[in-house]
Amino acid sequence: MASRRLVVFLLLGLLAPAAEAADPRPVCGSTNPLTLIGVDTTTGSTLFSAPAVGSGNPWIVELAADGGHARLYPDAGKGRFGGSVGPGPVLAASPCGPNCLQPVRWTGGDWKAVGEPLRVPTATTVSSTYDRTGAAWFLVQFPTREDGNVQVEAFLLKGQDWESRGTLKVTALGQPAALPAPQRKDGVLAGTGLFSASARPTTWVSGVPSLPAARRGQLIALTGTAAAYLSGDGVVYLSGDSGKHWRRSTWTPWGNTDTVGIWRQGKDWWVDLPFGDHEGALKLAWFDRRVPSEEKILLTRLTQSGDWVRLAEARSEVRTRNESLPLSQILVPKGDAWVLLTGCVRVSGSANGSSLVLRVFQGGKLSEPKMVGLEPAGR
Repeated sequence: MASRRLVVFLLLGLLAPAAEAADPRPVCGSTNPLTLIGVDTTTGSTLFSAPAVGSGNPWIVELAADGGHARLYPDAGKGRFGGSVGPGPVLAASPCGPNCLQPVRWTGGDWKAVGEPLRVPTATTVSSTYDRTGAAWFLVQFPTREDGNVQVEAFLLKGQDWESRGTLKVTALGQPAALPAPQRKDGVLAGTGLFSASARPTTWVSGVPSLPAARRGQLIALTGTAAAYLSGDGVVYLSGDSGKHWRRSTWTPWGNTDTVGIWRQGKDWWVDLPFGDHEGALKLAWFDRRVPSEEKILLTRLTQSGDWVRLAEARSEVRTRNESLPLSQILVPKGDAWVLLTGCVRVSGSANGSSLVLRVFQGGKLSEPKMVGLEPAGR
């Protein structure tokens, strides 16, 4: 273990204050972190937004699924909403005037218009995704007076037109708020709502766990009739019959609840849902702070047979010669691949003075922390 720590220190020891001073205009750093935009779950490509530094320009960072390289593109957009997670290039929307949103798609290193503008209030919340046929969808959320519910109208791209596929009151919206539906090849999900190209909007679960407002969380579709619900305080509920019955999961990566009852959930340990598509297997990250000075992250997966599998364990932070870098993003970009992104740091000798620090879980192994330089597009 000591030798592994030494490798990490040697790898990241380059991040000294002198390196920051060597590049006055980095792309990103601790004071201007990356903002996640969306994920193409077919290729595993993940897009981030990097705000302008000083008099510089904003950027788009495109990270490969295996974390092997990150491409850098100038961001000429004038604001965007949403960002899709699904089997296709990332979709978003740009304002185009009063009550007007122009859907755009990340293509060839730039945002390209997709279809005609949507005539919806600019202040509404929009989400986008693809169904499993590859068709593009935009879902527009409208608030209601009913506690915990929102009204969603779904639009499907037909040629150049965005065709309304109906409205539905839904609850238990997650992050992302729109995903492909495992129940229908031509459908998409938004919380409890199912929208499709060939049927009327409907709910796909009979119900969700009855919890007080402070504990309400998000619904996650798995396969067939299997579903999961992650409460606001990190408790996992599971259903095998489309929400007719729910059971609280008492499993933890370090033993059953009888042996860890003295530890407080939400303080000594908590659960996080990685950003991505969980169809097929629920993936959860557990943060273990039972020893505060040695906080750990444990990667786990719930199989289709209902068994939990502990995949990997590591320190949650990455320590350099000068500082400790906290984990900022946990991603599931494609299949069983994970990316643990610590963030963007300033470092001399890399393109634009910045590099990503990340770890990748693939092939059953979690890599050591590595720096991935931001490569300007066209190189």
